[in-house]
Amino acid sequence: MFNLLSNAYKYTHEAGVVWVHLHYNQADEKTFSIEVGDTGIGIPADKHERVFERFFQNDMPDSVVNQGSGIGLAITSEFVRMHNGTINVQSEPGKGSVFTVTLPVREFSGNGEPGSLPATPAGESSPKKQSVLLVDDNEDFRFYLKDNLNPKYQVIEAVNGRDAWEKVKLLKPDIIVSDVVMPLLNGIQLAQKVKADSQTAHIPIILLTAMGNQEMQMEGYQKGVNDYITKPFTFEILESRIRNLLDQQHLLEKKFNKKLEMNPSLLTVTPMEEQFMTQAVAIIEQNISNTSFSVEDLSRQMFISRVALYKKIVALTGKGPLEFIRGIRLKRGAQLLEQSGMTISEIAYEVGFNNPKTFSRYFKEEYQVLPSQYQDHKTGRDNK
Repeated sequence: MFNLLSNAYKYTHEAGVVWVHLHYNQADEKTFSIEVGDTGIGIPADKHERVFERFFQNDMPDSVVNQGSGIGLAITSEFVRMHNGTINVQSEPGKGSVFTVTLPVREFSGNGEPGSLPATPAGESSPKKQSVLLVDDNEDFRFYLKDNLNPKYQVIEAVNGRDAWEKVKLLKPDIIVSDVVMPLLNGIQLAQKVKADSQTAHIPIILLTAMGNQEMQMEGYQKGVNDYITKPFTFEILESRIRNLLDQQHLLEKKFNKKLEMNPSLLTVTPMEEQFMTQAVAIIEQNISNTSFSVEDLSRQMFISRVALYKKIVALTGKGPLEFIRGIRLKRGAQLLEQSGMTISEIAYEVGFNNPKTFSRYFKEEYQVLPSQYQDHKTGRDNK
């Protein structure tokens, strides 16, 4: 209704007329009709069907459709179809338009609340959704994308680049989908800020653009943009790009974990998110024997808040900071068990555990064997 009225008022001249008629049809199939009409500029007959297509303004005169995202009527049409209804238009240039939405009327028996959803079984919880930050100054466009993404993702909205940057710093979304042309801070400038900050550099960015300017796209890639999508596009294209980038991020987590299993000190790579991890591992190893070294100490030495550290490490490794620190200690302990000839008690204190029993318990959780069994196997004692 909002989109239909918005279009009617937008394209009706001063002193023109806009009206709404509601009609309940009880004959045969019970339906409810909404008519939104105007005396505005009208639409040519050969364009009637196409006004419901996404991004239709790309090949229409400016006077015919709105100059926003080009999806206002497409959204209306999709919502109508979701409710098993129909929408059509009657229009003539210079005389105005009438949009008619017809919806079926359902009768409820009164047993329970209409439209109520089945309760989630006790003890079951939905898996946590990954978060997508949508950045666009066009409300209709954000609404359309949010409506399609909501079933699978937690959607955060920002109205411009500056608003987005504040939300990126605060919320650390899993991925950013942003328009390029925006007030205050454009998409490329936003990408530059995100990728220049070690706390946010790992976040993938997709930019949406109506321009096929290769120089602009090259600038974006140089600033760290992960992908571009040129309008018009189908939602399925965007969804597949989002999924691919998030899957790549998951593989990056696995890569970090594998490298750490091999040797914490071998993390010598250059992208900013990997530099962040290299710095974190180095600080932990410098304090490996310090039993009181904590997450607060790590965040202070990395000059970021504890919350930011938590989100960053979870995003890159899938582990919390405390578990991450303990994992480094255990991996160093495993190396010493294999190479040093030290006793298990000496190794436990060397890698920052208060007592050997705690070290042994966590070691078995990590490696499924006791430290003594691990040491015997690695040094060949179990073969004697």
